[in-house]
Amino acid sequence: MQINAEWSRFFRRFRHRHLAVIGLILVVMVLLFAILPPMVLPFDPNEMDIRNAMATPSGDHWLGTDQYGRDTLTRLAYGARISLKVGLMATGIALFIGVVVGSAAGYVGQKTDTVIMRFLDALMAFPGILLAIALVGVLGPGLLSLIVAIGIVSIPRFARLTRASVLQKKNLEYVLAARALGRPGWQILLSDVLPNCLSPLIVQITLTLPGAILGEAALSFLGLGTPPPAPSWGRMLNEARGFMEISPEQAVFPGLAIFIVVLGFNLLGDGLRDVLDPKLK
Repeated sequence: MQINAEWSRFFRRFRHRHLAVIGLILVVMVLLFAILPPMVLPFDPNEMDIRNAMATPSGDHWLGTDQYGRDTLTRLAYGARISLKVGLMATGIALFIGVVVGSAAGYVGQKTDTVIMRFLDALMAFPGILLAIALVGVLGPGLLSLIVAIGIVSIPRFARLTRASVLQKKNLEYVLAARALGRPGWQILLSDVLPNCLSPLIVQITLTLPGAILGEAALSFLGLGTPPPAPSWGRMLNEARGFMEISPEQAVFPGLAIFIVVLGFNLLGDGLRDVLDPKLK
């Protein structure tokens, strides 16, 4: 009953954040765009039709075709799958490792905290995109390398956030009472401390996802993402550069797709932050 009341209070507060609702709508639209069109569109994303190259939008090709005659709408839909896959998996890697590392630093403290935080500081000293490029260069181009590189770059955000939350919670009365009862430290951390750190982590997930998607687009634009002919949004932007004068829409559509998904997740993240922040309740 109490859980239902909490959810009811959450949704009531959330629906009053109009920008957050708009963000949620945009995110749902992108998810549906990634799932549904490939099931109903008659074109293969990599099928070439040179006779219809650079075709303008029409009844057959709603967003036209690229320089190889491939349907732009179909490639955008499959590109959404790649972007969301990279974003979700990279964020998942960053979340798992960041929570483990941040929990250890915050709860154990002392030398463990010092060593971990200095390592994270060194990792954050490198610009994110340059570190990702270096990691992809070491691992080699490909989807898996892209996911791992973006995930590693995002680890410090979750680690520092988890550490700060654990430091705030570990000296509260219910944690001290659990220690007094003789419960193991790892059990206290998993059952009492981390569950109360979920709110900032949920917000951070929604803010890291668009960054990961944008990072995938940037690396693919530089030729370090999924190998061709994979329909990545960043690669589509790169391929459209040479045809801006005769067919500018080939760059507009993937750029607009990146803008929508990043805007949607950012608006949703800002709204969740406002709703879940206890200081604003």
